[in-house]
Amino acid sequence: MIALFRSEWQHLIRHRRVSLLLPGTVIVVWFVGLLLFQLSGAIGADQTGLTPLFNAQIGHLFATGLCLTLQGWLTVVTPLLAISFFPVFDPSPSLSPAHFLTRLLALWALMVLCIIVTLPFFSILPLFGSMRLAEISWALSVVVTTTWLISTLALAGITLIQQRPAGLFVTYIVILGWFLASFLITKTSTSLTIATIIVAASNPFAALIATLAPAFPPAGPIASDLNTLLQWTHGVVERDVPLYLLYITGSGLAILLFIGIVGFVSRPKPRRWQHFDTWWSVVLVVYLTIAYAMREWWLPVLATTGR
Repeated sequence: MIALFRSEWQHLIRHRRVSLLLPGTVIVVWFVGLLLFQLSGAIGADQTGLTPLFNAQIGHLFATGLCLTLQGWLTVVTPLLAISFFPVFDPSPSLSPAHFLTRLLALWALMVLCIIVTLPFFSILPLFGSMRLAEISWALSVVVTTTWLISTLALAGITLIQQRPAGLFVTYIVILGWFLASFLITKTSTSLTIATIIVAASNPFAALIATLAPAFPPAGPIASDLNTLLQWTHGVVERDVPLYLLYITGSGLAILLFIGIVGFVSRPKPRRWQHFDTWWSVVLVVYLTIAYAMREWWLPVLATTGR
């Protein structure tokens, strides 16, 4: 297993896309950060005129923009990295569950590496006096969860379709439909129900904003922009509802289900019960048991309908 992972990792990092990904991620985040500073008037402004409140609002705008940019960028490029494991036009051969899992772990490791190279940008956020380390940590946790979920979805789709161009196209269609449906349903909902909360929590961008929204300023020059963003991501859901707890828990379950389905369907025929299925069943039961035991962590999110 370790040797297989090492082989897949070396195959992945030798690809030209990866050599462009890391500097590209840094450049995109840096450019957006610079743009946000210019839009907020922080560059070239009289430093004596920046009140602590305005500094705090710049910090919130900066943190929100950086997190959304990083998550959006990695969402777009992750399927392009997933196809690096497959031949260009020829149908991909059937994969053993171990082979699929090692490819997925290699892709996960690369996504974490992409996030690590952007940490210096996030390290300046506490200087504005607005962002706590816990808020930044939760936001980055959502970004990691999203990249792992998209990686699993992309790799699973391309593996099952067995054609690189078709698999990539279907993956992007599914991602686009997923995001648009969650945005539109949340935006048009007029009553706060459990279904509304679940739909809002299924949106990676709503979960990301939920980590930062409780600290959004209620008034000020930047508050209106942040409130407009909340209307699209949260709808009738209050800003202090921790949607990210439900999102992280549900994403973990979705990832396990994707792995189990692909591990069974993509294996060479005849498909028989293997050690992988036993281990996967054990991990699934353990995960569900832990999720149930820690239901006080995520279940109160659904109880917010009684407010």
